[in-house]
Amino acid sequence: MKILVIDDHPKLRENIKKMCELAFFTVETAIHGIEALEKLRGSQYDCIILDMNMPLMDGHEFLKKLRTYDRETPVLVLTSNSLTEDKVEAFDIGADDYLTKPFDVDELIARLRALGRRGGIQSENRIHIGNICIDITHSKVLQDGVWVELSAKEYKIIAYLSEYIGTPKTKESILEAVWWEREWSLEWDSTTLEAHISTIRKKLWKDFITTLRWLWYVIDKK
Repeated sequence: MKILVIDDHPKLRENIKKMCELAFFTVETAIHGIEALEKLRGSQYDCIILDMNMPLMDGHEFLKKLRTYDRETPVLVLTSNSLTEDKVEAFDIGADDYLTKPFDVDELIARLRALGRRGGIQSENRIHIGNICIDITHSKVLQDGVWVELSAKEYKIIAYLSEYIGTPKTKESILEAVWWEREWSLEWDSTTLEAHISTIRKKLWKDFITTLRWLWYVIDKK
């Protein structure tokens, strides 16, 4: 899926981008409705994530303009206002779904996938490594066809590394991708990351994730 994220808040915009990329979506961003309309002139998107409160052109105006010529692209609205009348208004002007801030990451990804299926997008995505199958669509890992019970962080580590199969990733890049929701300290979280990697190896196999010079981790095609 190719996603356009429209939000004027830099940190939230980048966090949403990271969430979606970790779910193996292709993501582009815009800081307001005017920039978004420019991007839409040159690209097509499978779904749009739209913040309603933005400068220059807010979400309401953008959505009204979009729906004058595009009634098909699904739009997921984000807002800090949970009033029913605001939700109704968003749906009336062309929104397909609605999330109130703060929102749960897994719910956001699930709603995007649901919108993709509604729009006829084939989002099935599986990566096979030896006897391991990483099912991106359903956020799970199977070994010899049997579901492996993993914590959310363990799965995200596997998903992130499997996106770059054969390419070593630094501890810093993994920490930033998986523990994006808080300011992490490398000294403290490096130990946490190593513990998670150790647990993953016990649940799958010891060489599933390879350590290079104690600084990088990599998943190779087995």
